[in-house]
Parts: sequence; C-alpha cells; structure tokens
Amino acid sequence: MKAVRIPVILFLMTLMAGSCIQDDDSNYDRIVERDNRFLKDYLERNNITAIENQLGYYYEKVESNDVGNQIVNDDVLGIYYEIKTIDGQLIESYLDESKSPRIFKHNDGGLIPRVINFNSGLAKEGETFMIYSPSYLAYQEYGFQQLIIPNSNLVIKVKYAFVFSEEDLIALEDDLIQNYLEEKGLEGFEKTEEGLYVRVLNAGKEGAKVSAKDNIVLFEFEVKQMLGDNLISKSNTNSPIQIKIGDQGNLSFLNLGLIGTKEDMEFEILSPSKLAFGVSPQVFPFQIRQDLFNRGALNVAARPYEPIYFKAKIKEVK
Repeated sequence: MKAVRIPVILFLMTLMAGSCIQDDDSNYDRIVERDNRFLKDYLERNNITAIENQLGYYYEKVESNDVGNQIVNDDVLGIYYEIKTIDGQLIESYLDESKSPRIFKHNDGGLIPRVINFNSGLAKEGETFMIYSPSYLAYQEYGFQQLIIPNSNLVIKVKYAFVFSEEDLIALEDDLIQNYLEEKGLEGFEKTEEGLYVRVLNAGKEGAKVSAKDNIVLFEFEVKQMLGDNLISKSNTNSPIQIKIGDQGNLSFLNLGLIGTKEDMEFEILSPSKLAFGVSPQVFPFQIRQDLFNRGALNVAARPYEPIYFKAKIKEVK
C-alpha cells in the first residue's frame, strides 16, 4: 500500500486510533526522498554498513543474544536507549542499566518515536541495535523547544533488555512504590488486597454518612505521576467532581479507594497503573508527553507502567 503523509498531530492521533488518513502524496514523497538521501549520505560519510529495512530505516545489530526470546507482537518491553539527530544533537540518553528500564508495549501505536517499536520485531531479548531513522518514522514535523527540531533524522541506540510478564510488571510497580515510600520516609500507608497503598490524613466529619457502592461522592483531587511528581490532573478550586462508586467507566482505583469515605475525609493513594490509567502509548523523551497531550495527540497524560499519586478531600456523600 502506498504510504501517505499527514501532519504530525493528525498522524499521532491516527497512530493511536489505528486508522488511515490520506493527504498530499507528492509532498510526502519529497520528504521520503529527502530523508533517504540524507541518511544514505550520513552512512557513507561515516563508513557505516547498515541493513535497509523495507519501511525505510537502516539498522545494525551491535550486540546479539542467541539464547534470548524473540520479541513478538504485544510483548511488553523494557529498554535502554539514546536518541540523537544525525547532526549529533542529543535528544535523550537513557543507557544507565542500574536504573529501571523504560517500558512500552510492542503493538501498533505503542511508542513514539515509532521506529524503535518497528525494530522490536527484529530483536531478541538482550540484543542491542543501532537504528538510523528518517524523520517520517520518528517525530515527523513535530518540534519541541530546542530539544526536537522538526523533520529530524535520527540515530538511535537501543537495548531491548527485558520482556516482561504480567506478574513481572505487577512486582516491578509494587517495588517502585515501596522504594518511593522508603526514599521519601513516608509512613502510614497501608496496602490493600488489590495493590493500592492508602494513607488517611483526616478521618472526616464525625457521624457523617460513610460511602458504599452505588453512592455518589463529590470530591476535590489532584493526581500526579508518582515518579517525577508531574501533575496529570486536578479539580478546579471549589468545584468538586462527582462519581457514582462502582460505575464501569470509573478508574478502578477510584471505585476501590472511595468506598468507606465520608465528608471532610482527606486521603492519599499510590496506585499501580493497572488500577489507574492502564496501558497507553509510551513517549520518549518523557518531557514531550504533556505537550502532545495538550495538543490532542494523546488521550492520556499519565505514563504507562508507572504508579500514580492521588490525593482527595471528600466534600459530600449522597
């Protein structure tokens, strides 16, 4: 099928939805021709012998692992990477293997820049690749401050370090929460059977109605990424939101955490992603995620496979 060009934000939205939009083929063809020429010149100037993939990027396997599991669709991967432009500008380096890997799901729309995701299917667990990517498989026309220049061709080093099972992911996030509590010296959190960590700051109004399933609860809140403390969302001042406990449309940690609350009660929750925003596309570098969300290119501001911090004050239970 002939490739088509679309503006970056529409492309990113299309990538998440898995649909196809046609635009200016001739302009796209010029971009492809330009990027391919730049990449070939770069490889020749630097005496790099790389394999051309049919999608339009080039790659070298620089570290093999013959006994590693072949990566297949829907695997959840932990990687270390470094992203530069072919001009040598560093976008992000995350190669320190003493840190937790960055995680994404290998499927359609699983990662930005998508070329790392495309190349995953060629790798085995533990292997390292050099990827030489045209802009149309990377950030396209998207730009962010001085970090990402539109239409940049990229040089990416990536180690596909781990393939995670569901049990691995649950244990990893629980370890992240416990390490966070220890490092911050936080006490008073109790772990629920479902995996939430809850701390009550204020027991609430004496004699007030205690919430149960199907009650409507009004509350003020803020929710952040636990690691890095980035704000995901918060209620407006003096304008609480309300939900019905148990509704299927609610995030799971809310249905669990709001039971047993009452007026004026204040509490905090540390929730694994599985009970919060679930699996969403991953974005590298992390700095551009909020910008993409603000532009409507992502449906979820929260990063996948990371716990969230939630703080709330109950205003009313009906």
